[in-house]
Amino acid sequence: MEQLKENIHTFTEDKPLDEKEMGELLSIAGEMLEKNILPCTACRYCVSHCPKGLNIPELLELYNEDSFTGGGFIAPMALMAVPEEKQPSACIGCRSCEAVCPQQIKISQAMGDFAKKMEK
Repeated sequence: MEQLKENIHTFTEDKPLDEKEMGELLSIAGEMLEKNILPCTACRYCVSHCPKGLNIPELLELYNEDSFTGGGFIAPMALMAVPEEKQPSACIGCRSCEAVCPQQIKISQAMGDFAKKMEK
């Protein structure tokens, strides 16, 4: 309840970020760019074009998590719940998804990279 009250208080006043807040935000964004975080907005346009029916936004979210944290257990553990035929390794590289991606993400390349990371 206390956190809810704090959140409500945070948004009672409509004000722009100050220099320190903006600096923190840009710093985090810079770190994400350095670690090749993909700018997927989960619009899901790609999903209907994937002949394998992969949940591409979910897989890219896990790819980003793995990239941002430098590996770890979260992505591999989450992928254990994904059927083998829906894993990044199931991507056939047809690039149909890329043709409709508003962010122009190289999805097939990301799926290949992610599959290789998860083999290790």
